[in-house]
Amino acid sequence: MADELVEKIRTLGIIVKQKEQLPLGDKSRGRLVPSENGRRAIFVPSWGAMEKEEVDYIVEVAQGQEDERIKRNKVSAQRLALETVTREVRKAPRGKRAKVGKEIIEQMRR
Repeated sequence: MADELVEKIRTLGIIVKQKEQLPLGDKSRGRLVPSENGRRAIFVPSWGAMEKEEVDYIVEVAQGQEDERIKRNKVSAQRLALETVTREVRKAPRGKRAKVGKEIIEQMRR
């Protein structure tokens, strides 16, 4: 009886670990970096196809691109045009604002 108990305890000591099977292999799952400091969130899906170092490298490059995007702070042409039209329309007297707005838009289209 004691020998059977010892055998049962020995067999319980073995733990079988199985890695989860990912769709494209057994490497990195991918990575999600939440948005911070004005950056957009970065999601790099791997599903097991890329190594962890590859995923980290792609995240670093994407963060660099986001930093460059933030540094630019370039005002788009469309925003500049809208600000110009709005400023001039507000300067016009009431009752003539629509006419002034239409004239400015027609001039900008030419």
